[in-house]
Amino acid sequence: MQNLRFFRYLAYSIEILVFFVLGSTPSLLPEIFGATPCILVALALTIAVFENEVPAMIFGVACGMLTDLGFSNSIGLFTISLAIVCFILGFCANNFIAANFYNVMLTAVIVITALLSLHFVFAFVIKGYDNAGVYFVNHYISRIVQTILCTIVFYFVNKFVYETLCD
Repeated sequence: MQNLRFFRYLAYSIEILVFFVLGSTPSLLPEIFGATPCILVALALTIAVFENEVPAMIFGVACGMLTDLGFSNSIGLFTISLAIVCFILGFCANNFIAANFYNVMLTAVIVITALLSLHFVFAFVIKGYDNAGVYFVNHYISRIVQTILCTIVFYFVNKFVYETLCD
């Protein structure tokens, strides 16, 4: 049984690395309204729904570190927030809520909107950029929507991985 868990974690790790490379390669993903999705945020949330607290947190930290490095070359906002969110989500999904599509999408809408809005506040509003609201409308709203749409795909992929390689 431990072998299946190892292969499931290996599949998640390979998935994270592949999508980090795809997301960080310039001009590989098309920019829709001037932004690309935060693929690893959606990936971390969908992994956390199917795993226990500690593995969910570890994959959340990994996705958060890579997202932070992709955004700003420093580890910070996404690493800490995804670690906390994935731990809580893993705990809740195993103890309180069902890991069905609707609950995952509701959680994704709330978490992705909050995280990317928080990133916008730290990256633009606090630094005092002029016309920050215009930048939010032109770039961040499309990034939020695209990331939520990526969650749909990752939910079904990670559900398949989990059900196939379940202990």
